[in-house]
Amino acid sequence: MEQGTPLVIGTAVASETPLPNWLSCPDPKPPKLPAASRELLYLEYEQIFERVVEDIYRGRSLQALIQDDHRAISYEDFLRWVKRDPQRYERFKEAQEMRTEFIAAEILEIADGVDAIDPSSSDTVNRDKLRIDTRKWLMGAHNKKRYGEVKSIELGGTISITEALAQAQARVIESEVIDVTPRLGDNQRTSNMDD
Repeated sequence: MEQGTPLVIGTAVASETPLPNWLSCPDPKPPKLPAASRELLYLEYEQIFERVVEDIYRGRSLQALIQDDHRAISYEDFLRWVKRDPQRYERFKEAQEMRTEFIAAEILEIADGVDAIDPSSSDTVNRDKLRIDTRKWLMGAHNKKRYGEVKSIELGGTISITEALAQAQARVIESEVIDVTPRLGDNQRTSNMDD
């Protein structure tokens, strides 16, 4: 073997042939749950909702709570269930708003370098900056009134009313005005003709 020639251990072969139909079929839709099973699932959601709200108040994320739960709960289905009831959804949003206060405390700890192994290393500084920026974004998303970005638009300039009136007058098309209001005498004539 010559020096400088790479050693080829294996090759990948790309095929232009399409997959057979039985391999390219879309996945079947999951079967719909019977009404009794759905009611049991919703009852289970009701039971864990209070704990979820309390834990979100304490700074945990919904995803982490669902993953830690011993029941096989679908994150998407649970969130859909929460959004279906306006009062429940308001409580969930309120918990997320309160969570921002917990996140603010976390930001202070990260900035102070409480848990940092080597606070002076550039990797630690960059990672901490990313952690803080992510938490600031979450705070702005969950509590827009207090932590959201304020966007303001400033308009400048003056408007001359006399100039605007002159331009409006120039656009007016002069034409003959025809009075189309019915007259009392005309109505009596048409009613007499109908008789």
